[in-house]
Amino acid sequence: MGQQNNEPQYCKTDSVAFTNTFQYIKAKVNADLNSKNVVFTYLFVFCVNDLSYHINEEERLINHLFKERAYNKELRPVASKDEAVTVYLGLTLSNLISLKEADETLLTNVWMEHGWYDSRLSWNKSEYGDIDILRLPPSMVWLPEIVLENNNDAQFQVAYYCNVLVYDYGYVYWLPPAIFRSSCAINVNYFPFDWQNCTLKFSSLTYNAKEITMQLKVDEDGLGRSYKVEWITIDPAAFTENGEWEIIHKPAKRNTYKDIPLESNKHQDITFYLIIKRKPLFYIVNIIIPCVLISFLASLVYYLPADSGEKMTLSISVLLAQSVFLLLVSQRLPETSMAIPLIVKYLMFIMVLVTVVVLNCVIVLNLHFRTPSTHIMSEWTKEFFLERLPRLLHMSRPAESEPGWEGAVPRRSSSVGYIAKADEYYSIKSRSELMFEKQSKRHGLSPRATPAARKREDVASEQLFSELKPAVDGANYIIKYMHEKNDYNEEKDNWSGIARTIDRLCLFLVTPVMTVGTIAIFVMGIYNHPPPLPFEGDPYNYLITNKRFIV
Repeated sequence: MGQQNNEPQYCKTDSVAFTNTFQYIKAKVNADLNSKNVVFTYLFVFCVNDLSYHINEEERLINHLFKERAYNKELRPVASKDEAVTVYLGLTLSNLISLKEADETLLTNVWMEHGWYDSRLSWNKSEYGDIDILRLPPSMVWLPEIVLENNNDAQFQVAYYCNVLVYDYGYVYWLPPAIFRSSCAINVNYFPFDWQNCTLKFSSLTYNAKEITMQLKVDEDGLGRSYKVEWITIDPAAFTENGEWEIIHKPAKRNTYKDIPLESNKHQDITFYLIIKRKPLFYIVNIIIPCVLISFLASLVYYLPADSGEKMTLSISVLLAQSVFLLLVSQRLPETSMAIPLIVKYLMFIMVLVTVVVLNCVIVLNLHFRTPSTHIMSEWTKEFFLERLPRLLHMSRPAESEPGWEGAVPRRSSSVGYIAKADEYYSIKSRSELMFEKQSKRHGLSPRATPAARKREDVASEQLFSELKPAVDGANYIIKYMHEKNDYNEEKDNWSGIARTIDRLCLFLVTPVMTVGTIAIFVMGIYNHPPPLPFEGDPYNYLITNKRFIV
């Protein structure tokens, strides 16, 4: 009854108990130990002993496994040398960091799963406080030395050596994290509408196929059915999607090579495949659209008049802009001669067209500034480039303006008619007749006269002619000069007309070629898709939704 009455007082933590405890500690002396302190002391000792018991059991187990059994981590966990250790591998992708095309390097953040059986590390858990798992440093146990064979930075090992989990039935599980830089051969044929097939190839650095057997990780579903994990595992909660690449397929395969002997560590490997497709939006917005717009500016060169002096400036500017884009693209791609990227094909195509435009501008300017004093235009040239070809190109010369109202005097475009009439008049009439014909008629003189009168008339005419001869010669010179100038200008206008005709012809040729070529080149890339299945000839899709169970 006394214990029943005092038991609640031992359990509760009231102010009186705390005060008594504080006084006990302060005084260091309390001869009259009541039952509450005794119970508390026994409880504390029990907890410490229980914790020490478990710590000692784990330590005793480790001593048993590694000292009493004389565990040697340098030896394979097999009963005889003819046996092979089966090592199970799995890969969990945490992040597809990047694919550097210039270096042909795939950068991934993964968790590498290892599993194997080591009979030397098994125990009866009932003998060691029901301890069924040990966490040990990897330096204490045997490791299969599985490394990334196709690494690109000479770093074969994982990034961090985390603890190894050892189960009581001898199964060893190791899940170290790693950042792998693996080599990936880049196919640049359809850049930036490309897809790549990158691999992570794992093999043992030390042991051959007779010593270890590499297998894919085996897992179980909810019904207890076993299956091989024939794909790269992706944890949706931890995975970070890449902004440039989209994962299409992620199969895993065990490969054996019959032409390589079993004694070689190259006979077998576990390869994880990443078939990824590029997201081309970045390149479409930043490279392709500006290139297309700038390239079509080259066709506007044919609209510029030759007298403006800007035809060569515009065409050369477009050519330099395309060269800059080509330089930017080349910095992103590997220095390979195996293939020409799609966008480089387009830039080269545009550069060739712009070069043709520049040559056209040179020819057009040469024709436009030709003169009769340097070049003579043949009749067939005039007929073809000024008559036939302009009609085919729907070109027409400006017509002469007509009078706008009745009685208005039409504007004379040139003095060709007057010069022709003057030449005709002077060829028929002599100079004396031309001078005095109208004067004689004005004074009523008859064309026929007496010899004396005719003689006096001739003398007067000769005297007057000698006085007016300089003026007549000057007028003749002016007429001749105007005739030559008119012919000169007409011939020069003909050369300018030929230049305009060639400009129009080149416009009708270059613009369709540029449009069709641009569409044809980029259509090839748009229809470049990854295969529907990871491996050609293999109908299996290697998806987690399509497990192949082990019978």
